[in-house]
Amino acid sequence: MEPAVQTRLPRRGQKKWLAIVGTLVCVVAVAYPVALLLGACAFRFIGERWWLIGIGLYVPRIVFGLPLPVLVLALLAVRRPWFLWSQAVAALVLLFPLMGLTLPRPTLASANAPTIRILSYNVAFGYGASDFAAQLAEMNRYTPDIVFLEEIGPDEKLVSQLKERYAEVIAADQFVVATRFHIVSTTVPDTLMVRGHAHHARFLRLEVDCPLGRIVFYVVHPISPREALWRVVWGGRRGLLTGKSFGPANADAFYENAELRERQASAFGDAAQRETDPVIIAGDTNLPDLSWILGRYLSGFQDGFLKAGRGFGYTFPTGRYGPWMRIDRIFATTALRFVHFEVGTSHASDHLCVVADVQRALL
Repeated sequence: MEPAVQTRLPRRGQKKWLAIVGTLVCVVAVAYPVALLLGACAFRFIGERWWLIGIGLYVPRIVFGLPLPVLVLALLAVRRPWFLWSQAVAALVLLFPLMGLTLPRPTLASANAPTIRILSYNVAFGYGASDFAAQLAEMNRYTPDIVFLEEIGPDEKLVSQLKERYAEVIAADQFVVATRFHIVSTTVPDTLMVRGHAHHARFLRLEVDCPLGRIVFYVVHPISPREALWRVVWGGRRGLLTGKSFGPANADAFYENAELRERQASAFGDAAQRETDPVIIAGDTNLPDLSWILGRYLSGFQDGFLKAGRGFGYTFPTGRYGPWMRIDRIFATTALRFVHFEVGTSHASDHLCVVADVQRALL
């Protein structure tokens, strides 16, 4: 009788532990999509107002998908395949709200209506090239009617090359605008006071007469969060593990940077809302998807990529691993409609250009 007792007890114990492990795996599997959804809500409704969440906005969103394959394998290992529904929900939350996947949709252009093509491109001061040949080749590939260049300044060589292709070219602050149409007026905004210091508003307002009528354009480039983010990264692994990277000095640097970016976004966002003519906003916003600042000041405009684009539309940074965030954008008021939108492919800059075809809205 003793051998029989000795063989049954381990089996019962094994089954008990397998049941406990299976239950824990199922609990984690259900909690995972809930955590992803809460994370998306935190980005959208808290965002830059709490610096740790603000930093998370600029992390590659695919990172949040790392538990997904592990949990799928774990559910299969503990023989709970019916709980795979939780990972299907997690995949949907990951792909759509967090990573910004946009499915193609019909955007039929009216054959008889005039169309203008807009290209916006952060050329990163030539990205190591002095002749801008690669950037110009990328622009020429799309034959835009209006070109907005950010982070360039009044480069005489580039301006002269653009004047060979476009009727009017202007350079102001860090922007260059080239257009086939007549520029009626150009306005450089006043400086902004933030924490007692004067800062450039980092946008340019233009009124342009074009086949769609008079359009007000805002070419924009709010300040980058790069410096504030690098302060955390510079601490290295040791700084992250010890918590020194998350000290009050780095937090304050992030808040100051985010406050300036918010003031710049509010300046051109509020001004654009007050316009009586149709408005197009184009440029490097430095605001990723789900940004609180983006939602607060620009959600009242149509996003060209969401209206006529497909895929993820990531534009930055180019490099070995490819872009992981969408910060280069083209917006428009409802008097206009997007009939085509695409993202460039050239790595001539650390940004990809964005291109949109726009018509008047259908009545």
